[in-house]
Amino acid sequence: MGIEIDNHCLSTLFFADDQVIVAGCEEDADYMFRKLEEEYYRWGLNINLTKTEYLKVGEEQTEDPELHIHEIKRCSEYKYLGSIISEEGNSKKDIHSRVQQGKKVIGLLNPLLWSNKTSIQTKIRIYKANVEPILTYGAKCWQFTAKERRMVESVEMDFLRRACRISRMEHIRNEEIRQRTRRIYTSTDNIESRQLLWYGHVKRMGGERWPKRAMEYRPQSRRKRGRPTTTWLDGVDQYMRDRAIIKKWIKCI
Repeated sequence: MGIEIDNHCLSTLFFADDQVIVAGCEEDADYMFRKLEEEYYRWGLNINLTKTEYLKVGEEQTEDPELHIHEIKRCSEYKYLGSIISEEGNSKKDIHSRVQQGKKVIGLLNPLLWSNKTSIQTKIRIYKANVEPILTYGAKCWQFTAKERRMVESVEMDFLRRACRISRMEHIRNEEIRQRTRRIYTSTDNIESRQLLWYGHVKRMGGERWPKRAMEYRPQSRRKRGRPTTTWLDGVDQYMRDRAIIKKWIKCI
């Protein structure tokens, strides 16, 4: 039951009163759910089926209508601990959601941003305290592709232009806007740094810790034909090369 990672089985995740069942196929998920339901019932507890959903990640599989799990609503995505998990198994929907939330906050701050009574540096502090945390929540685990990077940069530049009271119609380059706001260290730089810090934190964990097992796991099954998907570790490797810190990191290990 569960999924096997380097001879260890991951079957469930807990946080507060939330529980996630992890299975390799529908039949296993169905069996695990029934056993969990029976065990809870023994202790006088019931699972609220209206608040329970199941998600299949990866290739589409044939569904067996006889399975008990199909009494539960199937979803294409769900929010867990503030981040969106999708059936595609990537970070696109989570990043898109964060971008939309960032735009919404900027819209609420619009009167303040266009005001000439508030200094630019005060507006930047507002960005760091109110916009950037929302925009980059959960970013240390993102698969950060070039397309998603441009989306995050676009939200940040929208804020900076409003803070400078400069519209797009004035055709002032982004570099000039950043110089005026002294915002050289960008949100994407922040995301890269957080991913590197998380990588280092997990790398230093003991081999019995699940974050390290998951990060270092390499599936043995054959992948699909075509260009390989850019993984989170691919991004971390690139950030390390950009900063020329691979050799330093190896020495630290």
